[in-house]
Amino acid sequence: MLMFYSHIVSKFLLMRLASLITFTVALLLMPMSSQAKTVDVLAIEYPPFMTSEEPDNGIAFELLEKAAFSDAITWRALFVPPARAAAIIRSGEWCASFYPAVEGIESQSIVLSKSKISVGLVRLAEKSTFVWQSLNDLAGESVALLRTKEDAAFAQQFTDAGFRIVFVEDIETGIRLVRSNRVDYALSDNLSFAQQNDDALQFSKSALVVTPVTLYLNPICDIFGPLD
Repeated sequence: MLMFYSHIVSKFLLMRLASLITFTVALLLMPMSSQAKTVDVLAIEYPPFMTSEEPDNGIAFELLEKAAFSDAITWRALFVPPARAAAIIRSGEWCASFYPAVEGIESQSIVLSKSKISVGLVRLAEKSTFVWQSLNDLAGESVALLRTKEDAAFAQQFTDAGFRIVFVEDIETGIRLVRSNRVDYALSDNLSFAQQNDDALQFSKSALVVTPVTLYLNPICDIFGPLD
């Protein structure tokens, strides 16, 4: 009788062991897509939208986390200078970016904000409203722009209008140059300017670009499948 029960117990243990092995093998063979992955997001210093000085990396990354596309994706900020961001995008070695995809580079985009951001120029405050019909109206002046290739389309419009361009690594540096009278204008946006809380400065009513906060994706990466 003892041998009979011993045989039953041994058989039961073997069955449990076989089940455990089968389960382990199944886990190992599960598709990689079901496993959590980390995606680097190209970003430049552009507070309050993108900044390495804040734990949450700025408004753009807060919106990205709230979008909750997939619990299996961890978004990791990769801060680089503007020119470097443009070069990485041109190389194709990227998956996600808050820096706009270079003209001519295939990309997908996801709008993360309901309200749009107005990108314009900052100058020392004057009594008159800061507007222009064309950048040619401001010809001969100097402007601080985020560093990129000198022949990039955005910078080229200032060159064509007769501006002297001073390239900077971040928005705050450009505004400091305006305060110190080293340039006439600096690139900024309505939300960033509002945080300055400085009556000595004036933001333009005219806009260079009006756009929502947008995440750009490299379709080659196929981060979470085709986008609708």
